[in-house]
Amino acid sequence: MAKINSLKKQNDFNRVFKTGEVFGNKTFVMYYLKNGSEANRLGIVVSKKVSKKAVVRNKIKRRIKEAYRLNEDSFAMGFDIIIIAKGSCQEEKYNNMEKSLKHLFYKKNLMRS
Repeated sequence: MAKINSLKKQNDFNRVFKTGEVFGNKTFVMYYLKNGSEANRLGIVVSKKVSKKAVVRNKIKRRIKEAYRLNEDSFAMGFDIIIIAKGSCQEEKYNNMEKSLKHLFYKKNLMRS
């Protein structure tokens, strides 16, 4: 499995936030936008509203990235995706986070057939 491509530049984040579509559930909010390439780029946002402790925020980021990596083959390609963690994410177990992430992609028809 290849390394996950990341959104790194502020301009890329701003473009997705301004012109992309948005959808959410109880754990995450997802912004997505077609990027014109053959790969997805993933951006993860966990604010201090979720937890003031960097250790907790980084743990949530690692869990989101791992859930994405394990399911990347079933997701449609060619999108810039930003996942924003909500406050309820702090208490969620990994399995529930993974199901929630899959739910976002399924509801917006971003799953491969």
